[in-house]
Amino acid sequence: MNKVEEIIQNNKGGTVLFLGRVTNFTAEELSNFLEAQGMNYADKYTGQDDISLLVLSSMMTPLEEDLSYELYDAKVPDVKLKDFEAFYTTHIKPNTLLMSLKLSNNQERLLRLLKNEAFLDDVYLKLFKMYDWGSEGLYDNDENRDITITFVKRFFNPDSFRDPAMVYSPITLFSIAKDVEVASVLDAMLTMPNYEIKQSKREELRPKNLREIVALNQNISSENIRYLLSFNDERINGFLACNNAINFKEQKHIYSNANNVIKRMLTQNECLDNSIFEELLSSDENIVKSLLTFQNLNEERIEIILRKNLADELLAYIGQNQSIEELSEKLLGLNELLDYTLATNVLLKEEQLSKLYEKYGENIVLPLSANYSTSSKLLKMFYLNENRKIINNLAANKNTPIEILKELYSENIYEINRHLALNPSVDLEYLEQFALDTELMMLMKENKTYLDSITYK
Repeated sequence: MNKVEEIIQNNKGGTVLFLGRVTNFTAEELSNFLEAQGMNYADKYTGQDDISLLVLSSMMTPLEEDLSYELYDAKVPDVKLKDFEAFYTTHIKPNTLLMSLKLSNNQERLLRLLKNEAFLDDVYLKLFKMYDWGSEGLYDNDENRDITITFVKRFFNPDSFRDPAMVYSPITLFSIAKDVEVASVLDAMLTMPNYEIKQSKREELRPKNLREIVALNQNISSENIRYLLSFNDERINGFLACNNAINFKEQKHIYSNANNVIKRMLTQNECLDNSIFEELLSSDENIVKSLLTFQNLNEERIEIILRKNLADELLAYIGQNQSIEELSEKLLGLNELLDYTLATNVLLKEEQLSKLYEKYGENIVLPLSANYSTSSKLLKMFYLNENRKIINNLAANKNTPIEILKELYSENIYEINRHLALNPSVDLEYLEQFALDTELMMLMKENKTYLDSITYK
């Protein structure tokens, strides 16, 4: 039993006095509720009432504040309006409320109810979907803006610092659409006016409105995927194309009407069906490159690829793929260009990279020198090479032996220093010296060793 309930239970027939502005409930609603609890309602103090409970709003006049102090001294218990509203809300039957609103279409009451933070999310979302935005946008009038802000306050939960002013920014709404993990929240967002942000031509492949961002969210429901597909909009279909949540039927529907941009986005879908994977292998060369680079590959897909008799230049893109660890032995030796690309892939084992060196010798040193999975023994051998590109690769390679990195630092050659600045294996004392140079400092923004040193100081 909470404080409000306990006071009401022990003071039947008494009066609950509200001081300050109450916006989420009318005087009539409060009076009817308290009457059902065996209490009386008052919003003015006459001195004659038996005040059993004082409810304090955060918006009181100076006179009301003085009265609250006076009643406090008289031992009258008080609660914040927010706590009283939470108690009131527990007595609201959601189904009855929703039916009443549906029949009355009382938007003024709905507006007040949506500002009540005590409702559980599922009730709030059902109320939210009943709100009539009219013909205006999310921020085009006071009512729409207020409802948008209640939504953002409720569902914007960043992992890091939250600036209170962020709830007023449309970018925050887009952040919810991108990151929220609850399908019912996305469902509610699709009932909102389709807010758009302006973009430059360089950003035209990024989502620019709510529907496009929701289309990217992998927590979207099947019902809303079908709803978005019903717009038959190329941009929406493109963003859905790379969403892992779409099933084979939806992938097929998108593919059947896809231009090259949408096909390229399908290649980013981690749940792409094998039949569409195979069809995409007959597409434009850039689409095939993206498919071979980013799709998860397995033995079945490798067989599909080999049956296509792709040019060696295209097959080489498999070497960049980050899902081939279990397939690497099968891929080695398929063709020379693929071997050269595999030489850069950190998923290969030391012995596999050593085999490539044994097979191709000096011709493959350049890509091997950049691969941190290459053995330190080979990297020491490569240090004897006078090719400046190879030396730069060694400077940036985190598996390069420390003594070599120290020698490279001692040479104090700016081009080499630029590569050393990228390397987390370089001694911190050297990195701290690089921090004195603006350009080298910018290069170190992703160097974990340096970043950890300034984070934990």
